[in-house]
Amino acid sequence: MAINLTKGQSIILSKSEYDLSRLTMGLGWDTAKSKKGIFSTAANFDLDSYALLLGDNSKLKNYKEDVIYYGHLESSDKTVVHLGDNLTGEGEGDDEQIILKLSSLPAQYHRIVLGVNIYQAKDRKQHFGMVDNAFVRAVDATGKEIARYSLSSEPSFDGKITMLIGEVYREGGEWKFKALGDALADDFNAVVGSFMR
Repeated sequence: MAINLTKGQSIILSKSEYDLSRLTMGLGWDTAKSKKGIFSTAANFDLDSYALLLGDNSKLKNYKEDVIYYGHLESSDKTVVHLGDNLTGEGEGDDEQIILKLSSLPAQYHRIVLGVNIYQAKDRKQHFGMVDNAFVRAVDATGKEIARYSLSSEPSFDGKITMLIGEVYREGGEWKFKALGDALADDFNAVVGSFMR
């Protein structure tokens, strides 16, 4: 049975219990009514997931190589692969997935931050206060769900257009998964820039 995490909580991704050769990080969300009661339909509410591959200093070494998103779907060695952009968020289950091949991930990467941003949020006047049922879940190579972190709209998300939802990181020779839930007012480029050296 999967572990339901709370913000800030982390778990060990045990190699003896799970097949970590292919870890699927599934991200999902639903749109909600805004404070004014105007419904923002899924058709024009596009959330994009991404992964930031960070070194031991928690910084990006190479912007072009180490940011995995809809415009750059895989790392050069194919150990981190984004399965593509879902433009609507419709349907049950994962809206987008990022595959992490932890057993073959280069040693230079110590932390993988998983985020979601709202495409053209400022132009469309959208924010995470209008998003419900957001989640990130970790699923091993056999399809077994290891852990899930779920969060829904709250007043502090109003005006925030990017969410750092979780991270997978190395610690003491083991991989761990941590629930973040950090909502930010910065757009995708500004968030990525904050992780540069």
